[in-house]
Amino acid sequence: MEARPNYLMPGNLNSPNGRVFWEGLRDGRLMAPKCRACGEEFFPPRPICPECLGDALDWRQLSGRGTLASWTEMYFARPEFDTPFFLGLIDLEEGIGRILARIEGVVEKDLVIGDDYEIYSADTGGGFFLYFARPRTRSRK
Repeated sequence: MEARPNYLMPGNLNSPNGRVFWEGLRDGRLMAPKCRACGEEFFPPRPICPECLGDALDWRQLSGRGTLASWTEMYFARPEFDTPFFLGLIDLEEGIGRILARIEGVVEKDLVIGDDYEIYSADTGGGFFLYFARPRTRSRK
C-alpha cells in the first residue's frame, strides 16, 4: 500500500504573507504578524490587521509554547489522512491567539486540558514543512 502524505497543500504558499509563515516553519520558527500602524500582534496570520485593518505588517518569531485548550480524536477525514489522529487547540503563550495542530506522541489518557505543549515543524518528506504539537509536560494525575 502506498504511503499517504497526511496533509493537504495550503492555498497560501505563494501569497506574500503566507510565504513568510511557511518559510519560517521550514527554518523551525513559528511566525506571527505585527501591524506597523497600531502594533497589534495576532495569530493566525492574515493579510490585514484585525484591529485597524492596516496591511503593513512585520513578522516576529513566537515561542512555540502554549497550553492545551481543547482536543478531539479524528476518525473521519479526507482520504489523504490516516485515521484516527488527535487534533488540539493550543492557546499560544504570547496570548495573541490559538493554533489548531495535529498532536503527536500521545495516547488519549495523556491529553489533559491545561497541559503545556510545544509547536514544532517537521519535513513531510517532500521538502514541505508542517507544524505539529507535542506535550512539554506529562498529565497531572
